[in-house]
Amino acid sequence: MSVSSSVDVGQRLRVTIERLVFQGSGLGRLSDGRIVFVPYTAPGDDAEVEVTEARDDYVRARLVRLLSPAPTRATPACRYFGTCGGCHWQHLAYASQLEWKRDILCELLARVGKLTDVPVSAPIAPAGPWEYRARAQLKVFAGSRLHIGFHQRETHRVVDIDRCPLLDARLNRVLGILRDMRDPALPKLFPRLREIWVAVGAGTGEAVVSLFARAQDRAAIRLLFHRIQAELPTLQGIVLLDGDPRQHPRFVDRHGHGAIMEQVGPHRFRMDATAFFQVSGLAAETLTRLVMEGAALTGSERVLDLYGGVGTFTVPLARRAKEVVGVEANAAAAADAAHNLRINECAGARIVQAQAEQALPALAQDGPWDLVVLDPPRQGASRRVLDAITEMAVPRIVYVSCDPSTLARDLRALVPAGYRCTALAPVDLFPQTFHLEAVAVLERAL
Repeated sequence: MSVSSSVDVGQRLRVTIERLVFQGSGLGRLSDGRIVFVPYTAPGDDAEVEVTEARDDYVRARLVRLLSPAPTRATPACRYFGTCGGCHWQHLAYASQLEWKRDILCELLARVGKLTDVPVSAPIAPAGPWEYRARAQLKVFAGSRLHIGFHQRETHRVVDIDRCPLLDARLNRVLGILRDMRDPALPKLFPRLREIWVAVGAGTGEAVVSLFARAQDRAAIRLLFHRIQAELPTLQGIVLLDGDPRQHPRFVDRHGHGAIMEQVGPHRFRMDATAFFQVSGLAAETLTRLVMEGAALTGSERVLDLYGGVGTFTVPLARRAKEVVGVEANAAAAADAAHNLRINECAGARIVQAQAEQALPALAQDGPWDLVVLDPPRQGASRRVLDAITEMAVPRIVYVSCDPSTLARDLRALVPAGYRCTALAPVDLFPQTFHLEAVAVLERAL
């Protein structure tokens, strides 16, 4: 297993893993200086690997066998681990996962953001490392037999699972009901079913199931509703959707309610089946606490909440600030946010349904603003949004990020514009995966 300067696909090599990198792989080095990325390895592993991709500056490989395992390894809790692409780090002890997530965040801040002096705190774990997910997007393939689960790593093949140890027990219960349906089975009711979204209010127990199927299958949702509700009485509704699940799904029909309620601390939130919400109410509560600590409101502030979703932060901000404007592009989420402001008696707040880029010019004219809170999607905030914020000279920014690489990129744009990152808290909302949430507080230099 010697290493030469020429490495071919299919060749087997011996590699010592030095560290973990963003997106979960272990990193080692070849004798010619090239980096090799190997999924499902741990720092300290001495491993035999097989090359799957060879480039001039790096190599990708798969783990063949461990020659000497690292002491931080753990026994995966799921029999699908390594095939199902939903998890990346079940082979690591949880304490080690937390340490590496902080290290990866710091590395990205330095490499992408060119920032080496950001005060990064120890990672916060809102819940235990298992059964924490109150929302799931299950993939479906109905071939010779029904497959329900998640995609295999780096493929679109559906790995059929009977349960997932990351899912709330109620979601696993729904998964079991769907898999075990007979007379008729699920593919008979929905012949072209592509995806199933399941959500439960962790604080209320209310559940909703959304199906991506054909419009002509709408008559079947009533039967499915009663089948599931017989075993899960808190089911609120079945929603039938069409279109691309990754874009803006088109509502077709529903039986029962198309939304559920969630309790986050003292506040209640209505959530449409297609609206974004955090992975659980407990996760949302932890992020809200960090946002409010970073906001440091006294009651006299005017606040903008960008990418506000169903009002998860808009509502608590409105209970403490003089004025809050929430901005949300998704129509269903914006409607939920307006409803949530009403039911939580937030008189000094309103919702603008628009892209942040479209809303900010008019809001800038209505300034000055004392605080901007933003929780952008994985691709981060656009440069137009960041430029608008800096041009408004907002004294304080609280940035909630679900991707440390785009957070590092966006901080790199904000810091030269006069902002200093005074606090950065990593939050582990997704144990057993490489994903990491973070809350950054930035203050503008006077």
